[in-house]
Amino acid sequence: MKLSRKNFLWWISGTLVSASLVTGLGCVLREESTAPAEPGETGKLEGTDQSSYTGKLGHIHQAHEEIVTVQLKHLEDMKNIAVLDEGTINDCFRRGEYLFSVQMMPLDGARFLEIMDEIWDVVREESPGISDLAFKLSTADTFREDNLQAVLHEIAFMSKAEMERFITAQGLETKSGADSEVLSFVLFMSLTPFYSAYTEKVAQANDFSLWRQGHCPVCGQPAVMARHRSTDGARVLFCWLCHAEWLFPRLVCPYCGNDDQEKLRFFYVQDDRALQVHVCEQCKRYLKTIDHRALEKDLLLDAEEIATRHLDLLAKNEGYRRPD
Repeated sequence: MKLSRKNFLWWISGTLVSASLVTGLGCVLREESTAPAEPGETGKLEGTDQSSYTGKLGHIHQAHEEIVTVQLKHLEDMKNIAVLDEGTINDCFRRGEYLFSVQMMPLDGARFLEIMDEIWDVVREESPGISDLAFKLSTADTFREDNLQAVLHEIAFMSKAEMERFITAQGLETKSGADSEVLSFVLFMSLTPFYSAYTEKVAQANDFSLWRQGHCPVCGQPAVMARHRSTDGARVLFCWLCHAEWLFPRLVCPYCGNDDQEKLRFFYVQDDRALQVHVCEQCKRYLKTIDHRALEKDLLLDAEEIATRHLDLLAKNEGYRRPD
């Protein structure tokens, strides 16, 4: 997906649609095989009671429209992004190398701090639990000017778990009054405009058709969201960080390569087959999936990643884990 103005505005309107998809956590999930044929129901799973859903990121869905507005403002100012040439990109994809492992895009430190502070302002206004509302994140020693580029290069390749460990090691939780999960969200959302600008430039000339991996062809982050296209049912993986999208076989686990259909299943919310959790019994990871064939309109997956946090809890309660 190209992160154009049109897509961003669609994203914002999509968050309103997403709100209607966030069903109660007391829902029942139905379990089915991933085989192409329509199998009978094989079991039900009870979800977590809705009253227990007080996760740290619950407030972020409310603030996301404002965060997207911040990202769009800065994305539109990012011109002349230099990317690898088409031949080099295709060679990388054939070797299974994501682009940032070969050439990391330069990050404007001053702009990153500006974006980070603007997103931090949005998040802390929506987070009554943050103790120090006067704290400005960019003033932390972690982001001082003489160390900033080294820090940006370090966090650019981190997974969510690694980012949270970095935040804890830097003492940012104590200084800001927010926990590592919220702070990692702020840092990743501050990187997104840079990465999206790069992805949009690459996507103008390359459709990622040579990419065959379960992690992002641009930034290397594991896919945590997918969709089944309304036109042909093909599975499209989605990068939550840079917004790249690429095709991946439906009957293969994107994380361990397992293609044994006895060990691949999916769950869906009762009476809402569009919301699915695809699980692999071999590696015990799961992939949230939106089946657009069951919807009246396509939804943008970055919005759905936030709107379907209840599915993360349900999958975790059943013993599955995110790929990150």
